[in-house]
Amino acid sequence: MNVSIGTSDQSDTAVQPNIEHIFAALLGGLLVICTLIGNSLVCINFYLFMELRTVCHYFVVSLSAADVLVAMVAMPFWCALQVTSNRWMFSQQLRTFWNCMDILCGTASIMNLTAVSVDRHAAITDPFSYPNVMTSVRAVAMIIFVWSYAILVSGLRLATWPTKQGYMHFIACASFFLPLIIMIIMYTRIYLVAKQQVHRLRTGLSYAKDVKAAKTIAILIGLFVFCWGPFFAIILCYAYDHSCPVPGSLLNVIKWMEYTSSCLNPIIYSCLNRSYRRAFRKLYKLLLSRQRAESSSSTAGSRSKAEGSFSDSIVTTDSGLDRRRWRNNSIVRDCVRPKESRI
Repeated sequence: MNVSIGTSDQSDTAVQPNIEHIFAALLGGLLVICTLIGNSLVCINFYLFMELRTVCHYFVVSLSAADVLVAMVAMPFWCALQVTSNRWMFSQQLRTFWNCMDILCGTASIMNLTAVSVDRHAAITDPFSYPNVMTSVRAVAMIIFVWSYAILVSGLRLATWPTKQGYMHFIACASFFLPLIIMIIMYTRIYLVAKQQVHRLRTGLSYAKDVKAAKTIAILIGLFVFCWGPFFAIILCYAYDHSCPVPGSLLNVIKWMEYTSSCLNPIIYSCLNRSYRRAFRKLYKLLLSRQRAESSSSTAGSRSKAEGSFSDSIVTTDSGLDRRRWRNNSIVRDCVRPKESRI
């Protein structure tokens, strides 16, 4: 998320990046790749495995989509700024586009976390009526509202404000403090309800899963506050005093902490969420077994061609048929097959 702090518009100034700037840009590129791979795997697993297509995971996929957008739209421009020592070398229109998209992606990520906390609150405080309260239609409606809210907050940057500080106060409240207050309220109620009822339910396995999911998201929110808190503190400092002395190196570190949050989300899911962890392992095994089968088929075909015997030609034909049958059995069909899709 960017509000044009710490960057200067010097498109006509020659830039001579040093080793430190190039190294920072390379680290940024690595962060972009890791963010894209991790969040794409979350979306792929959601698509392949039927067991992950639950209402809660709708919001997880929406969060991953926002993080993918961060890596594709926001991070590359910041990597370019690392090379130019925080001097903007592109057009002013492109800078406005980057500012708006950065705010949109960051707000969407934060609001998706808020939606997850609301969903977990409904699931744990009233687990029996939860399927009727949080339906797929309502979940999709919440996701549409989240993205509409993010677009509105981002678009208001283009509006005419009495002062620039006014929008800084607005973005801090709308994109950080208000969602943070909602999440704290939701998870505080979840903790109190879980503490009261966990001893009453002796066989509540699904209830225990909801509690564990809430703990997972709570850890995610803690990291979110750690990554985003310093950035919004800097925004408020600039809002109250535009000449606030913030070193450029410190501002770069705070900005990278913000972007790192988009890379940490899939890591948390794979490490703390058993369903996603099993899905990742199964996807890896499917890809590995497919690669081995194709490799063995290619090896058998090469041997038969070298020997040139009639019997080997038959083996080659059978191998080719087996390979075609294997390709017809796609990974998607393997994942959605009832007996094999359990994770």
